[in-house]
Amino acid sequence: MQGQKKHKGAAPGWPAFPSPLTLAGLLDSLTVSQWWSPEELALAQQPQLAWLVKWASTEVPYYQESAWVRPASQALAAVLAQEPARFPEVWRTLPLLTKPELRRQGQALHARTVPQSDKPLKPVLTSGSTGIPVEVRSTSTTRQIWNALTLREHLWSRRDFTKRMGAIRYISQEKRGGEGTVRSGWGAPVALRYRSGPSSFMHIGNSMETLADWLLRFDPHYLLAYPSILEPLMDAMATRGGAPPSLEEIRLISEPLDPGVEARLRGEWQVRSTDIYSANEVGYLAFRCREQGRLHLQSEAVLVEILDEAGQACAPGESGRVVITALHNLATPLLRYELGDYATVGERCPCGRGLPVLGRVQGRVRNLVRTPDGRYFWPSQLMGIRSVTAIIQAQFVQTALDTVEVRVVCSRALSPADIAEAVAKTHRALGYPFEVVVVPVESIPRGPTGKFEEFLSLLGND
Repeated sequence: MQGQKKHKGAAPGWPAFPSPLTLAGLLDSLTVSQWWSPEELALAQQPQLAWLVKWASTEVPYYQESAWVRPASQALAAVLAQEPARFPEVWRTLPLLTKPELRRQGQALHARTVPQSDKPLKPVLTSGSTGIPVEVRSTSTTRQIWNALTLREHLWSRRDFTKRMGAIRYISQEKRGGEGTVRSGWGAPVALRYRSGPSSFMHIGNSMETLADWLLRFDPHYLLAYPSILEPLMDAMATRGGAPPSLEEIRLISEPLDPGVEARLRGEWQVRSTDIYSANEVGYLAFRCREQGRLHLQSEAVLVEILDEAGQACAPGESGRVVITALHNLATPLLRYELGDYATVGERCPCGRGLPVLGRVQGRVRNLVRTPDGRYFWPSQLMGIRSVTAIIQAQFVQTALDTVEVRVVCSRALSPADIAEAVAKTHRALGYPFEVVVVPVESIPRGPTGKFEEFLSLLGND
């Protein structure tokens, strides 16, 4: 890029990125590029993508040993020079990198060397919901871009940095001693550019009572949390008088946002909500504009493709597989990486930003319901089962094509009427008369990073 030190024929980079790559300069350039048209954004990505394939073909063992990569690199360079309009067509001939392949290849996907300006490298471990670790390496450049996009998201939402910010999220074991501690600022990257008010963080594994007490005590203006924690937290807060008095907005991460939960937040707590779509392997993918609430892809950092079953780009309104390529990670280039999510392509946003729009992120394939009559869909409104007064928490697990096991944490023993109501609500939510087995359990564990899957299929989808 313009701001990167030359290294073996350095990347053309994002045209608006400054030299050197400072946080202030990045913010200025992102302020400009967000108003480019979708066509201008796509054209700006192409030289970077072509160079990234060339880099991978010479510096990354996995790609060096792949027979397709050098011809693909040559084809991309040729079409870029002669027929740029055909670049997407040629790009889609590159094979997809699947998550199982990423796990198998491991170190072979790491570059042997990177430019000095990209150092130091840092490992990024992601276990996701499967518990199978995947490691990529971040660079100084990718971390700086992450910081700039974090600030962009704050600025889009027009947050007042002098107000209180709280978070309920996964905290590693060694850092849990400081839970609930009030800090003097929001921390990086906000602290690198702005004066900020107090902040406080809580581990998502705490009881609802502990979290509700903290929420009342700290009384944040802004709260970051996982969607799955909101309804039980709202129930716990109801016994304490309702919403925290100062709360203005909830930022939701890591899990798909159920429209029913969003509506309940708006109706009962009268707060705004916004969600952030990201992946540990590559960073930010999309977040919402304040004007329209549309989920904008962060095209300066990542190419996101939504592909149908034939591997072609989906049109607005269509849903498909999410395939991503981080534009600036030279340490672990992931070319056309199939994330395992499905999403819907959105229409262009009236806010005026040219950054493409996702209509909705449906979720992972492993969260897909399959019915014996041949339908596939992502469920919603599952937590209606919590109107069964004895049920505190529930998880739906499809154990066979015709069977769903409902694991429930209860405040008391379930009566026959409770079980019948739970079965009826499961049938209503899933739209099919599955054999429903209600199984009381002591607890329902979250994933390794605190994520919770309301619906989980054991039918072999990954």
